[in-house]
Amino acid sequence: GRELAKELWEMQFPEDCRGRRLMLHSLGDRSSGWGMGSMLHILSLALVAAYSENRTLVLPLQDKWWYAPDGCSPPGFGCFFEPLSSCKESDSTDIVSSEGVDISKTYVPPRYARQGLFWFRSQVMRLVWRPLPWVRGEVERRMAGIGW
Repeated sequence: GRELAKELWEMQFPEDCRGRRLMLHSLGDRSSGWGMGSMLHILSLALVAAYSENRTLVLPLQDKWWYAPDGCSPPGFGCFFEPLSSCKESDSTDIVSSEGVDISKTYVPPRYARQGLFWFRSQVMRLVWRPLPWVRGEVERRMAGIGW
């Protein structure tokens, strides 16, 4: 998993974002009413699509996510999770939308096929599922409160 984790990290957090090939994914218009699991699944699929096209996945700076309350800073996904990338839309003019990419839900890059779909998607989710420290603390506090 370390090799893939390193590839994904370098793709999402390059030393220089200027001129990078980007893929823009919005949680806003697509997410209204979707459950948290569905949203993270779709976001991980967008990251897989970006990976398959050698692009860095970025979220719009002012993206709305129905889980994030108004006034949350940063808005959207960043309200609860670590940034998905160090890049932003303004870093490049080579941007495609994740909306126009057709990626199979069962896509696994050939060099990772032996490990299988579950392993591959788990590695992708490791990058997506990085709650902010205050979120982790709140979850731990509530778990302790119910005896977990």
